[in-house]
Amino acid sequence: MKKFSILTTFVTFLALILGNLVVATDSGDACGTSWPFCNDSVIPDFTDYHVIIEYSHRLMVPLLIVLTFINAVGALYKHRKRRSVFILAILSIAVLIFQSLVGGFNVLLGTPPGFTTLDVTFSQVLLIILVLLSYSLHEDKLELERSRWESVSMSYRAFLIGFGIYIAQVILGAFFKHSRASNVMLDIPAAEYLVTSESIANMIYSLHWVATVVIIVAAIWFVIYASRFRYHITLSWLYLISLLLNGVVGFVIVITGNVVVASSIHMILSTITMTIGASILGGYWFKLQKKSVTS
Repeated sequence: MKKFSILTTFVTFLALILGNLVVATDSGDACGTSWPFCNDSVIPDFTDYHVIIEYSHRLMVPLLIVLTFINAVGALYKHRKRRSVFILAILSIAVLIFQSLVGGFNVLLGTPPGFTTLDVTFSQVLLIILVLLSYSLHEDKLELERSRWESVSMSYRAFLIGFGIYIAQVILGAFFKHSRASNVMLDIPAAEYLVTSESIANMIYSLHWVATVVIIVAAIWFVIYASRFRYHITLSWLYLISLLLNGVVGFVIVITGNVVVASSIHMILSTITMTIGASILGGYWFKLQKKSVTS
């Protein structure tokens, strides 16, 4: 069951990457409003790369629904007595349903400005839940001495704060793009706007970068503790590096005027960072435990 859960998480990751490409390349309207098909056709015109990206994403969704359902039912059947597995399995189904409904409405409504933020939010939350569910199925535990456990717990609490801010930052960044606030700030024309005030656009952008500084500082602090106490060393460095790359690509987007390639890379990096962060939490919550005191 653990291997199937990892497979489900991987497919979800791929679906999110495709979804990111849909947004970054502005391919959301390539198939019109005839969801789940493409321009009222099962086999549409594939000469347009926008159609290929959007329709590939739509075809991935049914596979993701089937895998997530089987994954949740299998986890409940084999580990129904474990509360964490039960909660995460139920949440995975619930969030998938909400995310599918939001994605469907987004297409049927013609991708109104700002609405895609909800799609991004539920997609990222689903990925986090599936990563945690995979870790919750682990049977083997790593026991730590009491003194070491307290230091590790303290560093994880700091990481959780930073990671929570990162999740909020991703949602804020999605709103910045999909509300067309980024177009306002960069003087790029758009057909529809949700945010039209330049001052509000600048405020959202400033909050995004302030959050970036806080998140990176927290990540550096976590790397120091992870290296000192020898746990999650590789993941902690990968998390920090992905955050730094996110910041660099974000800066490139501003300098170049939000080009498609840079925007695509930025969204893919965000999904990778989310996966790494969720893996760190999963390892702490479900693989580490304080060594029991025996007489």
